[in-house]
Amino acid sequence: MSSKANATKKMPQQLKRNRKRKIGHEEVELSEKETGQTKDTSLKQVKIASSKRKTWQPLSKSSREYLQTMMETVIIAILSNSGRENEQIQYQLNCLKKRLLQLCETLKVPPKKLQDLTSVSSLLKMERAKYRTNEEGLTLLQEEIDKIVETTESMTGSIQALKNKIQILTSEVEEEEEKIKQMFQIDSGVLSLPELSQKSLKAPTLQKEILAQIPNQNPLLKDLDILHNSSQMKNMLTFIEEAYERLDAS
Repeated sequence: MSSKANATKKMPQQLKRNRKRKIGHEEVELSEKETGQTKDTSLKQVKIASSKRKTWQPLSKSSREYLQTMMETVIIAILSNSGRENEQIQYQLNCLKKRLLQLCETLKVPPKKLQDLTSVSSLLKMERAKYRTNEEGLTLLQEEIDKIVETTESMTGSIQALKNKIQILTSEVEEEEEKIKQMFQIDSGVLSLPELSQKSLKAPTLQKEILAQIPNQNPLLKDLDILHNSSQMKNMLTFIEEAYERLDAS
């Protein structure tokens, strides 16, 4: 019985010991969920020796100013995205900011951390300079975009005007085609011409008879040959051929 009692007494002590681990020179207290090896994660409480805390120093003024600037920026962003009840949200956020700044006034940090925070003001100036540069770049980019939009709108107007002109010209061409069809009396794509008479079939014979009555035929034939080979006659024949081709195509 005494051995069982001793075992039961040792069990809580082992559990308490298992809840603490040493990481470097710092002792970390683990939660019950972590000691039980469950899947749920929990916060870890770090215990630091009092000898180390003696070297800690309070936050510098520049660090507190940087934190204040960051909080004000976050508050402005939240208020710009929120809808109604901005006054109540702003009041609560300002209260949180005030409490945090009050805690930062008495908060002490390790020297290494303090050295890192001393450069916050210079980093803040660099970020502000980058912000101004980005703002100027965005302004120039917006101007270029406006010019491109204006050019695009003018080109769109020119294209629309050209489309209107094309429609007008197309309608005029259709009207001219209708007039040509009426002139040549086209019906269903066939040229309606009168039938040839018997006299027209005898035209070459009559031509010979007429030439036989002329005493000097050779000069007349030369003149006719010159007239037939002239550029005016060729142009007229070409025009007639093109007219027939268009009629066949229509």
